[in-house]
Amino acid sequence: MKKIVPFLIVVIFLASCKSSSKQLAEGNYDAALQKSAKKIKKNPGSFDEVDTFNDAYRLAYAQDNTEVNRLKQEGNPANWSRIYQLYVTMKGRQDLAASLPPVGINYEEKDFSGEIANAKTNATEYAYAKGDELMAKNNKMDARLAYDKYNEVKSYNPDYKEVKEKISAAKLAGTTNVFFRIEDNTKMLVPKVMMEEIQNIDVNELDKQWTNYDSYIDTNILYHYSIILNLKLIDVAPEKVAQNATIESKEVPDGFDYVLDANGNVKKDSLGNDIKIPRFKTITCKVVRFQQNKAARVAGDLEYYDNATDQLIKTEPIASDALFENRYAVAYGNIDALSLETNKEINNTKPIPFPPDEALIMQAGEVIKKMTKDIIVKNKDFVK
Repeated sequence: MKKIVPFLIVVIFLASCKSSSKQLAEGNYDAALQKSAKKIKKNPGSFDEVDTFNDAYRLAYAQDNTEVNRLKQEGNPANWSRIYQLYVTMKGRQDLAASLPPVGINYEEKDFSGEIANAKTNATEYAYAKGDELMAKNNKMDARLAYDKYNEVKSYNPDYKEVKEKISAAKLAGTTNVFFRIEDNTKMLVPKVMMEEIQNIDVNELDKQWTNYDSYIDTNILYHYSIILNLKLIDVAPEKVAQNATIESKEVPDGFDYVLDANGNVKKDSLGNDIKIPRFKTITCKVVRFQQNKAARVAGDLEYYDNATDQLIKTEPIASDALFENRYAVAYGNIDALSLETNKEINNTKPIPFPPDEALIMQAGEVIKKMTKDIIVKNKDFVK
């Protein structure tokens, strides 16, 4: 859809850094006009800027007027939109000139209202007729072009004929509708909650201007494509508990022994005290480490069908695993033999009940739901 941008709000950022005379020399007449006008308003006595403004105005008018005459001579009704824009631009320049202090500002005032109204009427009629012509071709791509034409009409005259209804009709005809659903081919009882949760995937977030996704069928809509999440496998591995054992040992004090001489008497030190030596013993502790494991897998394909031919046109494999794993350790024996790290392990871990099958399946289903949405996003340009 073409949009008419008011002349006075057009600002070219890069051009703002150049002087008005530089803009004029480079043929950027509107940028020169804007910059000169700003300076003239601040300093009406700036005659250099007044001269630049007058030159830019004259050259811009001549350029656009020549273009208008050329477009009219072509006799192509498609030109009326451009002619309308040119007249609006020329009127905008004239309004800008009229807003300045009159000292030295030189322009020939013209009444553009008739030309603007005529060009607008012709542009409106052409765009409306072109929209009807495109809609008559009865295909999505032309309906999208018609939508732009009808919106162009609306920009000229929001109440022109039945343009609002035509916009809605073109939008409907140009939109590709996609229906998403799930098929259960797993040959096992799938949790109803999981099926409902996946079916509730917010496919509406995937909508684009010309693509509409639904996860629940609308009987008033013709669906061009179907995306089917074909669940083929749900498997829950049996609960497993693996274990391995280690022995930790440590030498600890266990009293003392007297030192005897050759005659079996207790030896004395220089102070007359009995000589004793410490006695040690080895203590041990058995540590059994357990690892609990349980897994569930949900797998299938994301299948794209062209509903016009009922043909499978694309397949994306999809699978998710949900894993439960827990490690804990148990000590048997004298725990004083354990290292600091092992003590922490014993105190900070414990066995956990295995989750039920349905909980793991649901966990895998949540991942499948996200993966499904990601795949649809990845393939968003596949449906047109």
